[in-house]
Amino acid sequence: MKQNLTLLPTRRGVLGSSLAAGAVVTLAACGGGDKSASALPSGTGTAYDATTLSALPVSGTASVDINGHNYLLYRPDEGTVLAYTSVCTHQGCKVGTGDSKNFICPCHGSEYSKLDGSVTQGPAPKALTRYATSIEGDKVKIYL
Repeated sequence: MKQNLTLLPTRRGVLGSSLAAGAVVTLAACGGGDKSASALPSGTGTAYDATTLSALPVSGTASVDINGHNYLLYRPDEGTVLAYTSVCTHQGCKVGTGDSKNFICPCHGSEYSKLDGSVTQGPAPKALTRYATSIEGDKVKIYL
């Protein structure tokens, strides 16, 4: 004699499944940002004087204001200056010049590589926006 056995979900099983599904949705919403660096931007747009080379030594960083917006500069070698927004991609705090390798956000500890703006430590979901620069004489120009 065959018996059909029907299992009904328990309250504990339904609650556990709901919590697991909610956790998956939450993690998917929090993650997924592009923490890697964006492509090197081209020098289009308007060039603004950001600083002088003499004020930005090799391996040095600077925070500069242009038209009411703040930008971070890093000079890895004699002929290169890199520029990024100083707005943290986590919650919009002002990112500081940081340590020898990273720009650091004082609000929640996000860190960004000075070499390409990529996230090296979260909670920031994506890299800092990068801007084209040029060196003209002793002037460092940023293209916005």
